[in-house]
Amino acid sequence: MRAQASHSEQRAHPRQPARRKVYLVSGPVAVKCGLVDVAEGGARIRLPSTAIPLEDLYLIDTHTRLIHLTKSVWQSDREAGLQFVETDMLDSHSAGGVIGAAEAAAAFARRRARAMTSANA
Repeated sequence: MRAQASHSEQRAHPRQPARRKVYLVSGPVAVKCGLVDVAEGGARIRLPSTAIPLEDLYLIDTHTRLIHLTKSVWQSDREAGLQFVETDMLDSHSAGGVIGAAEAAAAFARRRARAMTSANA
């Protein structure tokens, strides 16, 4: 009889512990969260509140200088699992804090929209 593989062994990419602050942005709203662990394809975050939108979420990691367009793949009372959809580098002149995170997400969304418009032209 074969034992079932654990949930972590079924992941496409191994997760690495990462205890630092990140920002989660949805529209004009940015909140500070805790990054619990991260992998090539996604991350687990600790939430300041319970509900987050499922799509069009931007995860801003100032430590790695990366911004990720994500979607929520699971949520519990205080944590969420995010899948990375697209990743880009943060601008070197980005402001800090929640205001800077919201501005970085808006700039990333504009770049994506221009790229999609150019690709469809």
